[in-house]
Amino acid sequence: MDDTINETLKKRLIKEEDYGDSRPPYLRDRDRILFSRAFRRLAFKTQVVMASGRITSDHIRSRLTHSLEVMQIGTSIALKVNEELKQKGRKEKLDLNLVQAIALGHDLGHTPYGHVGEEALFKFMFGKPTDPDGIDVSDNPEIISCVKDLRKIKHCFQSLKVCCFLEKQYKPDFYGLNLTVATLDGIFKHSNMRKKERKLYKIIFDSYFEIYHKNNGNIKIDKEAKNKLTKWLFDYLSPITCEGLIVAIADEIAQLCHDVEDIRRIDKANGIEVVKRYYKEDVLEGLGNILDCISDENAKKVYTEFKECVQEWKAEKIAKIERLYVKLMLTICIPIVSKVILKLLEMGKRERLALLKDRYLGKFDKLEESKEDLGLNEAEAKILSKLDEIFKSYQDHLLELPEVARWDIKGGDLCLDLSKVLFKAFTHKYNSEKEMEVNFNIVPQELRGDLKKSYEAGKDFLEQIKKDKEFKELGELKTLPIRFAVWDYIAGMTDNFIIKEYESLTFKKVGPS
Repeated sequence: MDDTINETLKKRLIKEEDYGDSRPPYLRDRDRILFSRAFRRLAFKTQVVMASGRITSDHIRSRLTHSLEVMQIGTSIALKVNEELKQKGRKEKLDLNLVQAIALGHDLGHTPYGHVGEEALFKFMFGKPTDPDGIDVSDNPEIISCVKDLRKIKHCFQSLKVCCFLEKQYKPDFYGLNLTVATLDGIFKHSNMRKKERKLYKIIFDSYFEIYHKNNGNIKIDKEAKNKLTKWLFDYLSPITCEGLIVAIADEIAQLCHDVEDIRRIDKANGIEVVKRYYKEDVLEGLGNILDCISDENAKKVYTEFKECVQEWKAEKIAKIERLYVKLMLTICIPIVSKVILKLLEMGKRERLALLKDRYLGKFDKLEESKEDLGLNEAEAKILSKLDEIFKSYQDHLLELPEVARWDIKGGDLCLDLSKVLFKAFTHKYNSEKEMEVNFNIVPQELRGDLKKSYEAGKDFLEQIKKDKEFKELGELKTLPIRFAVWDYIAGMTDNFIIKEYESLTFKKVGPS
């Protein structure tokens, strides 16, 4: 990146006094995330196996431990790139603080119960009401056709909202964490989003910005930072920084490396056999077919040792098998990712920005599709293709185990049911035609003002989409502002708290299993 872009990336939306703080900007970002309440809540949010399932095992990963693992993998990739840059005699290097800040913050906005929570919230947000007054939301809502192909609310956008608006540790000075442009961009772009999704999220983002910041006379907005952030967030497919790109790929590597162990632990009846079959058929056979493409001798040695352990398969060697599997994935992935990053750093500014704008490079299959632009040879492209096959097999087979699938059903239903309960509570004696005040008196006093802001942002959004042909149909949902308040309240909950809140608002008891 040239110096002008680098300086803009370090800016914050809200101008602040630094009070002599000598820490570099990305280290301050990392610390702000680390000390936030949203980060602490990740300890009680599902990664892939439901966090409430800890009645079965205390060793299951949460979103917090996953974020730490993504941080470590991303740091390892960045260190390798920096080492190679040094060997080439180049002075530039990647910023480890930025890698770590993005990794720690990438899942801050994740719903309880993982991706099923995102899907449930999407149904609630954009499902057509069955009641003429718009008060009820059906169990299987008909999704508004203009967003039907989006399927779920993306947690990466909610993470952006948390960082810019919803986190309150700096209130009353300002809402949000006021992170740098680079960190916000990396957090938002760790997931792939189509043009339509980015357009919808831009309208929502601008509405929140209007309510939380624009009308706040106590703060000064950096207009250049705001304009550049909006452009890079919603016009570009890939993260604008190599550090952000590293985190996006590290997120995929972490899932492939570590979630398998959780699945084996949680489903004692089927887990071991399914994981054993995964190791033998998908990993060993898959990588064995392209072993000649792997140039790293250490990776080949790890593969040989891993193969011997898997084929012998003794219960007492499970820990070693899992350790070797992780080591194998890392020794294969890190050199290829490092090569991609080095190639991007060698490109001219215009060429690199054009590629980042038009291509998403945060997944194995996307890297393989752009192999020519990224300077990858056929052998490396084959490895990426095989890694993508292994990742898809992991998603299709391991995530469909009975114990995981059961929690998916329960978690999704719980998120949707509580959304409807809260909706009815907030709309008690509400008449959308007469614009009667919403009622937040069932939540603690300190939360009511925040939910009111989400509601006001929803009202602004409703006005904006009426001017947009593509999303004009959403204007039918006159109760969208109330749904915005429910969205932000639900998305901030932990797995444990959503159960507690549901039980306190209904006569229903959520069982332990």
